[in-house]
Amino acid sequence: MAPRRRTLRIFVSFEFDRDSDLKNNFYAQAKDNTTHRVRNFSLNEAYPDAEWMAKAKSKIKECDVVTVLVGQDTHNAPGVRTEVKIARRLSKPIFQVVPQGRPYKGVPQLDEPITWKWKHINRKLDEIRG
Repeated sequence: MAPRRRTLRIFVSFEFDRDSDLKNNFYAQAKDNTTHRVRNFSLNEAYPDAEWMAKAKSKIKECDVVTVLVGQDTHNAPGVRTEVKIARRLSKPIFQVVPQGRPYKGVPQLDEPITWKWKHINRKLDEIRG
């Protein structure tokens, strides 16, 4: 019998105006490439600022881990910086992932980004799950 996959509630932080494709690819690939059952706890549409802040806090509070998907300008995205601050205040584990072969800079206050290879992502998720 195959081992039972544990569910992880993942909030993906990304630059909403530029990198929705990264978020969609992450969740699509997770279905076939991770040993965890991944639940999407990300915001999937734009909201006015006050509503966005409340929704982001609520989703991050409910998630198990925050993953920052690093695009070309993620390090300058105010929404990403705010979501990272929220996650830190809530003591949520955070890691960032950069697509293979891209020289993108991650969010400075976080650990160095890992390469978007599922063996690296799975290792990080396993480490977080303990």
